[in-house]
Amino acid sequence: MSYNVVIVDDDEFALFLHSNLIQAVGLHKSPRTFNSALKALDFFAILAENTTPILLFLDINMPVMDGWDLLDIIHKEGFDKKIEVVMVSSSIDQRDKDKAATYSKVIDFVEKPFRKANLEGLMQRLL
Repeated sequence: MSYNVVIVDDDEFALFLHSNLIQAVGLHKSPRTFNSALKALDFFAILAENTTPILLFLDINMPVMDGWDLLDIIHKEGFDKKIEVVMVSSSIDQRDKDKAATYSKVIDFVEKPFRKANLEGLMQRLL
């Protein structure tokens, strides 16, 4: 399946690393990267007519709007994009993993930095 791949993280190094890994495993040639959840929401609005599903790699802890806030918006009734979310966090707190599991659009939770093996496994599940 083809996806619009989006990475949201306030850490520029994580954006760079994760983007390069996504390209290296062949998941997407040019994933979109955003250093804030608000910028990602603006991008989602631009995709209004695009029916290609979104695969979102989302950090939890960010200033202004964190990953949980963005997940809440994505799960509201008015959000009409087909989207699957992979939470990517430095958190090892089981409560974060448990909370992520309560969101129907979250398909995975991986610790930063994610590795090639994480992406290869994800690609197998998405095919």
